[in-house]
Amino acid sequence: MQQEMLKIQEELKGKEVEASVGGGAVVVKANGQKEILSINISEEIIKEAAEDKEMLEDLVLSAVKEVMRQAEELSEKEMGRVTGGMNIPGLF
Repeated sequence: MQQEMLKIQEELKGKEVEASVGGGAVVVKANGQKEILSINISEEIIKEAAEDKEMLEDLVLSAVKEVMRQAEELSEKEMGRVTGGMNIPGLF
């Protein structure tokens, strides 16, 4: 079981999730191990942010939270294949 879990953790590095907010104004990508891979901010929203920095910060924060939620969900789903759906504290 431990070998299978290590294999899945390695595989999660290669799987990506993406969150987009503000109609694509901010796009964040992460892998299945919850590592942020990229943040893309549209030129249009950058221009708007010159007048409303807080709005841009909120968009980035929302996108990061969403991509982390998706990465966690992916990780739980993949690990659930090994654990049979049992929630083992500290495993993920």
